[in-house]
Amino acid sequence: MDYIKRNLVNKIKHLMTMFPAVVLLGARQVGKSTILRNTLPGAQIFDLENEQDFLLAEHDPLVIFNEYAKPIIFDEAQMSHNLFKALRVEIDKTRENGQFLLSGSSSPALLGNISETLAGRVAILEIPCLDFAESHATKSSHFLKNIAHLEKIKDLKPLCSLENVFESCLYGGYPQPFILRRDLDFFDTWFENYFKTYIDRDIRALFPTLKLDSFKKFIRMMARSSGEIINYSDYARSLDVSQPTIKKYFEIADGTFIWRMQPSYAKNSKKTVIKMPKGHFRDSGLLCYLMNINTVEELQNHPQFGRIWESFIIEQILKMTNLFYAKYEYYFYRTKAQAEIDLILEGRFGRIPIEIKSGISTGQKQIISLKNFVKDNACPFAIVINRGEEVKMLAEKVIQIPVNYI
Repeated sequence: MDYIKRNLVNKIKHLMTMFPAVVLLGARQVGKSTILRNTLPGAQIFDLENEQDFLLAEHDPLVIFNEYAKPIIFDEAQMSHNLFKALRVEIDKTRENGQFLLSGSSSPALLGNISETLAGRVAILEIPCLDFAESHATKSSHFLKNIAHLEKIKDLKPLCSLENVFESCLYGGYPQPFILRRDLDFFDTWFENYFKTYIDRDIRALFPTLKLDSFKKFIRMMARSSGEIINYSDYARSLDVSQPTIKKYFEIADGTFIWRMQPSYAKNSKKTVIKMPKGHFRDSGLLCYLMNINTVEELQNHPQFGRIWESFIIEQILKMTNLFYAKYEYYFYRTKAQAEIDLILEGRFGRIPIEIKSGISTGQKQIISLKNFVKDNACPFAIVINRGEEVKMLAEKVIQIPVNYI
């Protein structure tokens, strides 16, 4: 299978010059193991899903530290508890940076081990699915890098075709099925096995007391309401479980990187805002599989296309934001008067409201909420992302950016 160059490799290498250890977190099959090998191609790798490597890391890690040159890679590090205690001792001997590179799928045990034993010694970086540029081997966009500079945004150029964008929306960003997407039988089988493995192996192992049948129904229910404001009581009634159980389900889905909780923006608001969170599937390919959407035409004609498209673009933006900025926050905004903004980014670059449209043009009535938010919150400008043909100003402090420019 072809290797897809990942844009985060340079960021990982930079973090290794700043910290003794770097941990890569992400869902299964997003390419963490491949990234490990391509970040440090000459380093010794211990795969803790391999029994021999696990036993050595768990019971005699000093052998590893004494016999192998650093940096050393530990893949699926959440499998071992004792490894983290040994890493702390080894790191504290010299406090040299760049000694260890680890990966893991999110779990309470892994995050607990990191916070308890490696605090101050480790950088944590989330590895997402592929973005536009990675999927289609194009140049990375400077959109997020220059998000604080309106004049530079005006100079953006198209990076791919709209056909490429729709293809990414339909097939998603998991590397293996995207590369082999022309083989539809393989594509369907991959996602079927992925979903089954996620429930029957990962969730069973991480949360052994969880009722898997209820959780499986919950995941499929999430697919039907991806992109909506979350109403815990509706889920509880439909699945005949308590609201605390539903909240736990959402925490599990978010913590295992298949779902993203998007909090409501209520800072300094002059309006009465809806404070319940929104949520969506992180990968549009997995979502389309669960909703039985098989072609671009079916996707475009689907009743939920608008929500699928919105969530897909939000994920692309957040992947790029994570590439360029270490600290930022993201929200959605909706008032009880139905004023709504899909994404608000806040960081050292300022506060930028972003509205996502699936159409080719965006009328003045569609940007009233953006203009009011800019005025009320002293934002430098707002952005509309749609399927237009050029970057242009739609109003004072409101700029249109076509989706294939980002």
